[in-house]
Amino acid sequence: MQKMEPLVRLAGLEHTLGDTQVLSEWLRCGVYRPGGMLRMRRTALVVPLLLVAAVVGTAGPAVAKSDSSLAVSASDVGADFNNDGFADLAIGVPGENESAGAVNVLYGTGGGLSGTGGQLFTQVAGNSENGDGFGWELAAGDFNNDGFADLAVGAPFEGIQGAGAAGAVSVLYGSASGLTTSGGQLFTQVGGAVEAGDWFGFALAAGDFNNDGFADLAAGAPVEGVGGAGAAGAVSVLPGSAGGLTATGGRLFTQVGGAVEAGDEFGWALAAGDFNNDGFTDLAAGAPTETVGSAGSAGAVSVLPGSTGGLTATGGRLFTQVGGNPEIGDQFGRVLTTGDFNNNGFADLAVGAPFEAVGSASGAGAVSVLYGSAGGLTATGGRLFTQVAGTVEALDLFGFAVAAGDFNNDGFADLAAGAPWEAVGRLGQAGAVSVLYGSAGGLTATGGQLFTQVAGTVEAIDQFGAQLATGDFNNNGFADLAAAAPEEAVGSAFAAGAVSVLYGAGGGLSANGGQLFTQNSPGVPGTAEAFDHFGGVDFNAG
Repeated sequence: MQKMEPLVRLAGLEHTLGDTQVLSEWLRCGVYRPGGMLRMRRTALVVPLLLVAAVVGTAGPAVAKSDSSLAVSASDVGADFNNDGFADLAIGVPGENESAGAVNVLYGTGGGLSGTGGQLFTQVAGNSENGDGFGWELAAGDFNNDGFADLAVGAPFEGIQGAGAAGAVSVLYGSASGLTTSGGQLFTQVGGAVEAGDWFGFALAAGDFNNDGFADLAAGAPVEGVGGAGAAGAVSVLPGSAGGLTATGGRLFTQVGGAVEAGDEFGWALAAGDFNNDGFTDLAAGAPTETVGSAGSAGAVSVLPGSTGGLTATGGRLFTQVGGNPEIGDQFGRVLTTGDFNNNGFADLAVGAPFEAVGSASGAGAVSVLYGSAGGLTATGGRLFTQVAGTVEALDLFGFAVAAGDFNNDGFADLAAGAPWEAVGRLGQAGAVSVLYGSAGGLTATGGQLFTQVAGTVEAIDQFGAQLATGDFNNNGFADLAAAAPEEAVGSAFAAGAVSVLYGAGGGLSANGGQLFTQNSPGVPGTAEAFDHFGGVDFNAG
């Protein structure tokens, strides 16, 4: 194992770990909170945050979890909760109220996102309890096909009838006035038994898997035991209908294209897209702790195709890292996003491996890209990218978060990739976001950009870029980027969290006119408090 440099210097003390595998395991389990503090797993909402955003466009081929460049059809609305043409942004606040959790919603306007009219939601259709982690994960889709985007919210540590951390998913429906608790629903795992420690709702993705006009919801339970294989992981699917999401016809899937094994954590990350352009949305599911050969936690991604009957294991495939060798602790598949990077009508998949070593730089991180085709995703032509427009360094964790959108409106989806532990000058873990632009040949590092926090002060341990989401918040045709700094201090409130917004333009993303929101921003409901982690859990875009 390669020895690492000190992770952080906090209050004059150096915090070190022995090797990148130990680091990745601590982060994976949620026991080690970046910033040098230890917490119990149930209350340490450290590695996730949640932003959901998207834009509604003309009908098109692919429905992506976080891709606003793909023209999404009206039946697969992203995150325009009030259907006014401006993308809105849902922000998870999983540390709110002793980690009971909450979700803030900011609405888009001609001037971009605004706190005016913002909303704050706690768990619907169930009791809000300490440690539930409501807001840990978000996904948006038009589940009842009424033209308004709806929001699914994961609370993976919710206890169900004595089964601790079994997990649950709440649904809030869209309306002309935005999201509402009216008709709100709460779901527990479908297609399998509700058990303690499953973490149902840890990952979410919306897509029309059976192409019936109603968005469906996939929900990961990565710690689900399969037979005697503990933490093998599973994914449940709830179909959409005129009445919204329903457990009727719900199904449960385990890993496809490979053996179901203990500790794989299948369903840790999810992303939806039409990889073969047949009109049915497909699902990619990460198993970041899958062993590849003898490489523990190298990671893998399974793909389940859509069909008239919904998702199916038939034709399912498993991919390991492309453009590089699978190695111990890479955690390929820890984060996923989809976008049509070469604008050929087939959705492509970007896969983060944030603990990838680059040369001798342990934990520098990388992102692999697999391209879609008539036969579905393929490793052919797959590429691996490391940080662009900056120096590749140990423990940057490039690829810890990814999101796609057409920032320069040229028809090719672009990719933003967070490196939340990037040092900016002498400021450790200040964080940065790289942008790779799409082209006829796919993503390219040519013209790549690197951004540090905008509209706020760059500070140590902010972890800017830990979560990302895209959407056209001002409806000008250019995708914009929301980037969280979940460890940002607001006043004296450490790790209250903040979200920066960079706007798209003809030249790509720009810091000009950038915004920063906290729970203390004008109009934003709530109060910035220590360890709220505003914008700070498993960040996914709708």
